[in-house]
Amino acid sequence: MLEEEKKPIQVNDESITQSESEKESKEKRSMSDKKDSLMESKEFKKDEEEHKLSSEEPSKITKENSTSIETIEAKNKNSKKVENIESLRMEDLSTEDLISAIKSKLNTAPIQSLKPFIDQVKKTFYERSNQAYNKELKKFQALHPESNSDKEGDDTIEFDYLYPFTEEFKVVLKAYKTARDTFYSEQEKNMNLNLKIKLGLIEELKELLNSEEKIKETFNHFKDIQKRWKVAGQVPKSELNNLWNTYHHHVENFFDYLRINNDLRDIEFKRNLIQKTELCEITEALDKEKNLDSAFTTLQLLHEKWKEIGPVGKSNREEIWERFHTATKILHKKRNDFFEKRKGEFEINFEQKISMCAEVESINSSEFSNHNAWQKTSIYINKLRDDWKNIGPVSRAQNNLSWTRFITAIKIFNSKKNNFYKELKKSQNKSLQVKIELVKQAESLSQSTEWKNTSQILKKLQRDWKKSGIAPRKESDALWNRLKNACNMFFENLKKQNEILDKKFEVNLQTKEVLLKNLTDYKNTGSPKKDLDSIKSFIANWKSIGKVPSKNIKSIESRFRKSIDCLFKQIDLDKSEKKEIQFKSKMDLIVAENDPTKLSDELLKIQLSHKKCKNELSLLENNISFFKHAKEDNPMVVEVRKKIQNQKDKLEEFTSQIAYINTL
Repeated sequence: MLEEEKKPIQVNDESITQSESEKESKEKRSMSDKKDSLMESKEFKKDEEEHKLSSEEPSKITKENSTSIETIEAKNKNSKKVENIESLRMEDLSTEDLISAIKSKLNTAPIQSLKPFIDQVKKTFYERSNQAYNKELKKFQALHPESNSDKEGDDTIEFDYLYPFTEEFKVVLKAYKTARDTFYSEQEKNMNLNLKIKLGLIEELKELLNSEEKIKETFNHFKDIQKRWKVAGQVPKSELNNLWNTYHHHVENFFDYLRINNDLRDIEFKRNLIQKTELCEITEALDKEKNLDSAFTTLQLLHEKWKEIGPVGKSNREEIWERFHTATKILHKKRNDFFEKRKGEFEINFEQKISMCAEVESINSSEFSNHNAWQKTSIYINKLRDDWKNIGPVSRAQNNLSWTRFITAIKIFNSKKNNFYKELKKSQNKSLQVKIELVKQAESLSQSTEWKNTSQILKKLQRDWKKSGIAPRKESDALWNRLKNACNMFFENLKKQNEILDKKFEVNLQTKEVLLKNLTDYKNTGSPKKDLDSIKSFIANWKSIGKVPSKNIKSIESRFRKSIDCLFKQIDLDKSEKKEIQFKSKMDLIVAENDPTKLSDELLKIQLSHKKCKNELSLLENNISFFKHAKEDNPMVVEVRKKIQNQKDKLEEFTSQIAYINTL
């Protein structure tokens, strides 16, 4: 009786253990006894052997164990078809031709064979799309240089472009995906139906051991089951191993039941050993394969083939299995080590990407109030995007998480940036209107001859320009040149006017020097009236002379006032009268200097003195009310009344002075 051969290990499990229940062992022994009695007839044995030898080669028996080989062969054939498609020169086809090619393949080629072709077309399409995008972007930037400018005041204009064939391409891709999903959905239904059929065949195979028909008929029934098993088709991958193990177990039970001719069995075992040895050699050679994904895919196919090959002799069974098992374990370890290492690299890369996400989010929480800050930050954001591309891969789940977070943060940054420039543009347009009005005012005053007032106005316009804010650089520069030219024109005219006046002022200076010398040489006549008339005459002549150069004003006016004050001291007049005449003379001289500021300062000083005097008078009058019952000769009352009169005199003097200044 043949012992049950060990089954191949699973791709995702390095070891597969098999167990056989006590009940199945008893059943096998019972069937073996029954078979022994049936095989006693030599004539029956001869018929059985002739039927075995003539009906099927051993290699064919193993081939019919499953449809997996057919599946692999079909895949290989389809792959060849796809390779012929991929050999096309995609660059020689237009984009419309590429889309038409997909439509054509959807109608003519097996849907499961189209993936390499579709991937190649997608690659070509997206390359063209990106090239078209970059080409249009360059045109856009050439037409809108401000969109990529770092100059102050520039606005950022978003670029939007869609490749002409994108929508049609999406429609054809959707048709392909729908057809592909429909195909695999039907495949799944068929595989579930095939599973039911094969489970029924296994039940039929089990019942053969209890059959009461002749061995030859039983064997023919077995061959029929094998044939139907072969044409039943594929089953779900999750059920494949268990289904095949069960089927293989009962096939071996049937072989034991028939006690196949030892020579025929040995031939089959030897052929199976050769095939399995070849699989071991191929598996061992995979250790040198640099592409682990390719090696692991091949390993999966080798395991499928191992299952399809029948058993080998008992003496070789453990050895050949251990060899195949060991080679598989080596590849699994190598692959696991690779993925463990890559997993660590993924974690490092993921941490770097999450750190970048946090950095962009931190930037988004900041506020930037000027163009330079936004430009500088934009450059840094672009650097982060370049660094992101250079970090390296992460797992799919990590990539979805990190990329979604990163691109969301980038979009938020761009949105804030666009909002800033929209508001900046509004602000700049407002500033531009203000600057235009300032320029119009300046140009309207460029030919003015009201030198003093216009000078003040133009200086104020220049100060207002600085406060008007930022406007678009090009327009702002042009307006500034207009403002500068208008101001320059006025101040050039003012300079020429001042040159003329300076000559006249020099003459006035010489005249005043002569008058000042006469004033200094003047001798008091002893007659207050004559001397006072002389002083008035000096002052009138001084005022009539006119202005002197600004650098000499302070000096010569000071000398003149001192000389006048000196003459006043020599005149014998009432003190209050002298003080009044001196005050009026002083004010007249200030007016002669044509300095409104100085006159305003004098007025303000007198007004403050007037207010203070009035407050003190009010306080004194309030105090005297407390002495209404006191005698008039009371020293304290006398003193207070004296102070009240003094404040009244001062108040009258200040009132007179204010009135005089207001007449000037």
